[in-house]
Amino acid sequence: MATNLLEQLPHISPVATFAEYAEVRKKSWVGVSERGFEVLTYDKGWAVMSGKEFDIGGGFGNILDQLGITEGPYREEWDKIIVCTEGERRDHMRKPYMHLLKPQQVAKLQPLVRELIHGILDDIEDPTDVDFMKEIGDRLPTQLYCELISAPREMAPEIWRITNSINPPLITFNKARLKESEDAYWEGMAFLKEHIEARRDNLGDDFTSELIRCELSGMIKPDETTSVAMSLLIASMDNTMHQLGLSLATLLEDRSRWEQVLARPTAAPQAAEETFRLCPRFNVIMRHVSQDVTLDDFTFPADSWIAVATRSAGRDETKFDAPDEFRLGRPASKALQFGGSSFSCLGATLARLEISEMIKIIAERYPNIRMIGEWKAAIGPMVTECEHLRVSLV
Repeated sequence: MATNLLEQLPHISPVATFAEYAEVRKKSWVGVSERGFEVLTYDKGWAVMSGKEFDIGGGFGNILDQLGITEGPYREEWDKIIVCTEGERRDHMRKPYMHLLKPQQVAKLQPLVRELIHGILDDIEDPTDVDFMKEIGDRLPTQLYCELISAPREMAPEIWRITNSINPPLITFNKARLKESEDAYWEGMAFLKEHIEARRDNLGDDFTSELIRCELSGMIKPDETTSVAMSLLIASMDNTMHQLGLSLATLLEDRSRWEQVLARPTAAPQAAEETFRLCPRFNVIMRHVSQDVTLDDFTFPADSWIAVATRSAGRDETKFDAPDEFRLGRPASKALQFGGSSFSCLGATLARLEISEMIKIIAERYPNIRMIGEWKAAIGPMVTECEHLRVSLV
């Protein structure tokens, strides 16, 4: 493919349907959209996400730029957070997250996660008509967050309000909610600063205490402690909430999928991975090249943006047999939406635990669960939101 003939690349919408992606993949593994280049196949997508030649070009800061948040105290605080950093600064900021969220530590949380899920299900007043997102999906990540930082569980609704106001307006490009986002950010910062200071004289085995120990050991500086805590607040709930809804809806919209889960109760983690492939929360993972980079037969010109289209790559027929089908027992593959290399999602192990345990426990307690009516997802340029999902548990 000649690199100087960009007009020959297929053009695709940033919110293309699965069918549209499939048609474009017949022509090329790379296309063009208003975002930049679109990588449409799994192996090429993984090569982009894991290749050292590809960076994030400022990361989340580019979204802030597009929204007009280019200066001032709000932007300055965002620029301290790991999602807006690269290079040595990012490597430095990753250390406390890797310490807090290492897989062996997350595995120890399984009993707590199961306890929370059972408690949430026990609280449901009418199991014949359940608003999944409101009564289940939104509650698990927020209650778990409270437990992890040793905040009272009763604070979960307030923490949900804060986190639901910070990130969603930005990643959905909802400029009407930017003031709400900024106000919630400062509210979250004030809460975390007070919480961290109160915890300094009473260290325990929670995340806040471990974060303070990271500071005391010299891993991070005192002024970075709140930035790390803020990143955990922003990242630990919103995305998991929506993926919980997307995953359950994907399983229930075709009864044969749920029957596979019931037939293999220990395969809940595999079921979760299949839902990530078929219906990921993140529709694209963005990368950037500062110089010409050649991948197989195509050269990405310097200063190009590349969107790894997870909704396309997850259904790549050259990688997955019958890619539109839900199948347990497929050969293991990495969920592209969690990224790769030094830009991978550090909370992926925790999110996987929450979602797989939710699937397993609902299958144990409510094997006859069914969807009520149609579920609704909002597909945007960056993420998919689970807007509506009602179920009968019995």
